[in-house]
Amino acid sequence: MNHKTRLATAADLDEIVAIFEAGRAYLKAQGIIQWQCQNGPSREKAERDVREGYGYVLLLDDKVAGYTALVPGYPGPDVFPPLTEGAWDERHSHYIAIHSVGMAEFARGQGLAVLFLETMVERAKALGYKDIRIDTHPDNQIMQKVSTKASFIRKGTMVIPGSESGTRYVYQIVID
Repeated sequence: MNHKTRLATAADLDEIVAIFEAGRAYLKAQGIIQWQCQNGPSREKAERDVREGYGYVLLLDDKVAGYTALVPGYPGPDVFPPLTEGAWDERHSHYIAIHSVGMAEFARGQGLAVLFLETMVERAKALGYKDIRIDTHPDNQIMQKVSTKASFIRKGTMVIPGSESGTRYVYQIVID
């Protein structure tokens, strides 16, 4: 299979939403509350990501197989709340966060999520970022493994205010 990554477009939105819904069902079937609440990924968030140039799709043979967003941020509680355990490496004045990573059902179990994250890390570097962050629910062991296989280092734990699924493990890659 041929794969490539590109910016998401409005024409991709139906496939992106299908990835969100399949991911939500997959997590629910495992008893994981991540993505089950109102502040999980949605069409509205994907539309904003596309409009802002943050959304990316992974294509397999020209079919949308994965989605994520690269969202710029600055240190402080406005984007990531303070960590309740651990600490960020804050050598750089700004960071980019990877959000809403999802894979289509046909693309699961092939190592593509790791490849997709590695590609997003390279994209973040190309955009000039040296601090790349990602988070996931403590019960989402698959995403934890994907993150560490993509060279992210666990930095601690945070709690997302107003979220049903609240606690998140946070990961970071820092480029010197």
